Amino acid sequence: MNASAEQIRQHLIDTQAGIELLMLEVPLQPVLTPSGSHPVEALPRIVIRQMLSLAVSRTLIKRAEDRANELGCRLAQLPYELLLECGMSRSKATTIGAIEAYYQQYPQQMDNWQNLPTSALLNEVTAIKGVGPWSASILAMFHFAHHDLFPIQDSSLRKAIGLLKERDILVIPERAAPYRSYLACYLWEFLDQARL
Repeated sequence: MNASAEQIRQHLIDTQAGIELLMLEVPLQPVLTPSGSHPVEALPRIVIRQMLSLAVSRTLIKRAEDRANELGCRLAQLPYELLLECGMSRSKATTIGAIEAYYQQYPQQMDNWQNLPTSALLNEVTAIKGVGPWSASILAMFHFAHHDLFPIQDSSLRKAIGLLKERDILVIPERAAPYRSYLACYLWEFLDQARL
């Protein structure tokens, strides 16, 4: 992808009627770039962040990372009981264990995730017990820099679309292709900046 952040924003303005003023009121969203972290490191953090505030998720991640560092292992290798002690819910602790188990069983497959197209990546990631479409989409967008997916299952995105509809602005993610990930980023930014 060779488009600049300005070109992407203009594409979204051109394809989403009525959204221009809001787009120009928020910071320009940067072009997505791969994070460089391995998915066995990134995915547990995404699972922890799901449905939690930023402050709470940061606290839980720090506790788990500190404990993992003490033991000389990665976060996903922490035993279930220690994840619970760090404040994880049972379901998150189980899912984190499943991520590690998947990596132990299929290391080359997980190593290859960076080379997969979006649909194949989402299928692979959601094959892990407990990892759903939201977590897979966030991994694809922010760790592998997939530019064209819109995680419609995200409650914040649905809220933003609803609030825009109340202003007679109809958001149609399909029209934003091949930059639907950026449309999602802008909608999250609208909410974060209290523009809606």
